[in-house]
Amino acid sequence: MALALRESFLRPTYHTLVPSRSGRNERNTVRYRHVVAASARDRRPQNVEGNFFVDHTCIDCDTCRWMAPDVFARIGGMSAVTKQPASKDENIKALQALLSCPTNSIRTEKPMKEVVEVNKMFPLPIDENALPGVYHCGYHSDKTYGATSYFISHPDGNIMVDCPEYKEILARKFDKLGGVRYLFLTHEDDIGEHDKWARRLNCERIMHIGDVDYRTAGVERKLHGDGPWNIGSDFELVHTPGHTKGSVCLYYKPMKVLFTGDHIYKSGETGELDMALIYNKQSVSLQMDSVKKLLDLDFNWILPGHGRRVRFKDYHEKNATIEAFLASKEHLYGNVSTRNKEPSFA
Repeated sequence: MALALRESFLRPTYHTLVPSRSGRNERNTVRYRHVVAASARDRRPQNVEGNFFVDHTCIDCDTCRWMAPDVFARIGGMSAVTKQPASKDENIKALQALLSCPTNSIRTEKPMKEVVEVNKMFPLPIDENALPGVYHCGYHSDKTYGATSYFISHPDGNIMVDCPEYKEILARKFDKLGGVRYLFLTHEDDIGEHDKWARRLNCERIMHIGDVDYRTAGVERKLHGDGPWNIGSDFELVHTPGHTKGSVCLYYKPMKVLFTGDHIYKSGETGELDMALIYNKQSVSLQMDSVKKLLDLDFNWILPGHGRRVRFKDYHEKNATIEAFLASKEHLYGNVSTRNKEPSFA
């Protein structure tokens, strides 16, 4: 019998057709803490035979596919296991993806004792050599549609970028790493359990006033105007409206990293820069103008909330890639620098 490794309960899933982040009509979900119907937790037929599999509650968030690309792929509009782990490294990555799946949709036919040790690995270093002190939190939350959250270790105070699912084991790891001084919320979609995290970590939340609502009214530091703003000397907050009114990117200057939330990312399907325009709450032209701001920043990495990471060779490759992206979008939407308004894709 298949075992859910992350929780002692299962969530039922009710499916509705909505536009996915890739622009297709895909399955979205509403979940409650009850027993899931057996058919929803059954193995998708697209999975290969073997221990790991993805069930029918998958929401196509892409998390497992970029965390363990040798094991998971997209088939039939959802994730599936296309190759069972064949090495210790692949097995660890598959279990990390299992623990990070926001809907507990990755399962195993047999219990795996290794999951206990893998559970202790989070947060995961992005690149210990190129980005020391920058981590992927894991434990993606269904409240953020599986958005990626990050942890930054810094001598002037550690920063968490957006929110994973609340896990006490992760909070204790943050304690060992020096705690969290700031919880930076890139925009309203990826706030998750920010209040629970803020209470547990006793940290200061930062968010743009344009995205503050009843859920985030208690945020301690609200950004006003167009910025930029600073957190010490190493971090700059860049207002990038378009996806939402209050979208803000975090620029970590010494490491040359830009945390973009849902502003811009690499598509898992095309391998090119992309924006989730179908989910926009502001105009296309406004977001394109925000992308142009990135030409003035010297960064080599894009670490997004949704979508894939990007690593550029240098400043020149970064700008050439962004300029090509802007040109391709301007071909579709016109010269954004002269247009006053574009239809919203909310």
